[in-house]
Amino acid sequence: MKAAASQASTTLEKVSTEFEAEVLADLQEGRADASTLVKSAMKEAADSAAKALESGERQAESLKRQITGAAELDARNAQLKALEAKVNEVFSEAMKEAVAVPHARHVKSLAGLIMEGVGVIGEKASVSCNSKDRKAVAEAIGKLGRKLKLTLDADPIDCAGGVVLASPDGSVRFDNTLESRLERLKPDLRKEVAGLLAGD
Repeated sequence: MKAAASQASTTLEKVSTEFEAEVLADLQEGRADASTLVKSAMKEAADSAAKALESGERQAESLKRQITGAAELDARNAQLKALEAKVNEVFSEAMKEAVAVPHARHVKSLAGLIMEGVGVIGEKASVSCNSKDRKAVAEAIGKLGRKLKLTLDADPIDCAGGVVLASPDGSVRFDNTLESRLERLKPDLRKEVAGLLAGD
């Protein structure tokens, strides 16, 4: 019986050793799997953090460009407003000077404006002007001669100076008032003022 007990003890010890070896192997395998999972999770977390950082940097750069663009646009708009104010100031001064010329020079200027209109309308036209220039326009028409068939319109127009010519049937009009002439000059004047402001 001792032999059986010894044999049972040996078998039990062998089974216990094998079980212990299996448990240790399972633990080692579990540790390796856990280590692999931890490494994988750490890599995913690092990748995710890098992507979030990269995305944040892109968003920050995009926001910076938007802010810079908006600031540049605001500066450009302010510059354009200043330019427009300067152009309007120059036009206002030009208008004051244009209406404050001596009578003989004024009649000559009006005759020139009428002849520009005749070049567009033809030799037969009605001429309109403001009530203040009526006498000077009548004098200018008289100086241009009888070969032109120009008539002075009885109704005054609302303008600072200059004339408006119309064909006999009214289908064609040529606005040569001071306001219209200055409006036509505005684009060129804007360029000139912009060049002066830029130091060109």
